[in-house]
Amino acid sequence: MIQFEEAILGLSNDVGALTISNQEEASDDDNVSTRSSITAVDTGSNDYKVKLDQQYVSSTVEPPCPKVGSDDFDRLCVLGRGAFGKVLLVKHRVSKTLYAMKTLKKASVVIHVNNIKTERQILEQVNHPFIVQLYYAFQTSAELHMILEYAVGGELFRFLDQEGMFSEPMTCFYAAELVLALSHLHSLGIVYRDLKPENCLLDQNGHILLTDFGLSKVSLDGKTNTICGTAEYMAPEVLAGLQYDYSVDWWSLGILIYDMLTGSPPFKGNNRQKTIDAIMSKKPTMPYYFTNEAKSLLTGLLRKNPHVRLGAQNKGSDAIRKHRFFRKIDWKLLVERGVDPPIIPVVTDPESAENFDTAFTNEPIIGSPPNALSGFPQQQQNNENHFRHFSYVDISVCS
Repeated sequence: MIQFEEAILGLSNDVGALTISNQEEASDDDNVSTRSSITAVDTGSNDYKVKLDQQYVSSTVEPPCPKVGSDDFDRLCVLGRGAFGKVLLVKHRVSKTLYAMKTLKKASVVIHVNNIKTERQILEQVNHPFIVQLYYAFQTSAELHMILEYAVGGELFRFLDQEGMFSEPMTCFYAAELVLALSHLHSLGIVYRDLKPENCLLDQNGHILLTDFGLSKVSLDGKTNTICGTAEYMAPEVLAGLQYDYSVDWWSLGILIYDMLTGSPPFKGNNRQKTIDAIMSKKPTMPYYFTNEAKSLLTGLLRKNPHVRLGAQNKGSDAIRKHRFFRKIDWKLLVERGVDPPIIPVVTDPESAENFDTAFTNEPIIGSPPNALSGFPQQQQNNENHFRHFSYVDISVCS
């Protein structure tokens, strides 16, 4: 099943068990789900008395940036769905450009206001060739909409599932692009916290587009202590409820590299608790076919002590880029997208979303479920106030 943008789309059944407070709190074991994203949630205390335009962008960008609303896009098919909303493939009626439209129901996400705002702000801030781009954000009386770059190649997870495992050169390529993407996030004070194959999309040329920032954290000192993520990819210090920093992303990268090389993560059990126990106490088994370079890299990235983990402390991603596993990578050429990807997605018709799960793309396009609060005007207005300043237009679409 596609777990596209599951942190906010609500594909986790554990959403209802989240602890709500004014500060980030560590969750208990019930809030950690194997291959499902979760987070503790901050709630805002400001009661904004502002009436937002319900149909069009109230953009702070100077004209001639266009104002857009939901009526400016034709909806083609469903790319992903969750309890909170869905992701649709849409076409802009004027430019005919294809986008992925992430739609969230306000009635469902009102208690997750800070997380939604953080995701939107991060997407506005980042600008990197291997990170999905946000073009528009707007809201209606019942929904929030983010218009994102359409990754026509689908999820890396789908290709990994089809292949069973990747060769070391293939793994090296995708890992290298992720190193650059994560390094960019870290330079902006962002801890990603949910790296896994489902969140790594491919563009039409086969390059990585990192997506889903629903669990990301902006931290001025690079430190936080919330228990969140996908259990099989979570670092020991996260599971232990300790304060942690950017190095948790390097642990997750190590898990993902192992996953690509073998077809499954190194730590797993028959249930959630056994998976967590394995992460906390066991060492990863290195298959006989791993090269010395692969073994060395994974040993460094999967150190349980974050202070000695490869990529930790002052050296950061430089230590990872200089590792012999990446000895054949031309980093300057890679960031310029000058290296040919090992997988070129087959795209015969971009509008058919052929690289996405047919369980979603074959669904009929229907409107979101009725807003449970639509009968309470005051509550509806409060919902609008919660998402003040949500609207956005990227300068690249201005003409």
